Amino acid sequence: MYHEIAVNCFRYFGFKRLSEVDQLTIPEYELLIEAHNLHMVDEEYRRHEQAFLNYQVQAQKPAGRNKTRPVYNTFNKFFDYEKAIASVKKKKPDNPQERFKGIGRLLRKGGKIHG
Repeated sequence: MYHEIAVNCFRYFGFKRLSEVDQLTIPEYELLIEAHNLHMVDEEYRRHEQAFLNYQVQAQKPAGRNKTRPVYNTFNKFFDYEKAIASVKKKKPDNPQERFKGIGRLLRKGGKIHG
């Protein structure tokens, strides 16, 4: 088991020495493995999203008898960068107290933030 843990630490987590592996607890190792596996799912999601976008950008629509034309004839019609940036900026709370409003309610109810 130690051998497998050490190999995974060197292979996936950038460990360079066995002393780093020796300092790792089993719960920490399990957390690293879970995080790595979730990262792999995220990477797979991105690949599938890219494949879908590659297909979508090639979409055609009728343009007369037996003719088609691209649905997106410019990149900006396919992805409006400025609109996406504006959408992100719009969601930022103006009042910092509003940002933590939900946490305050949770603490007043005696809930835990993590753990």
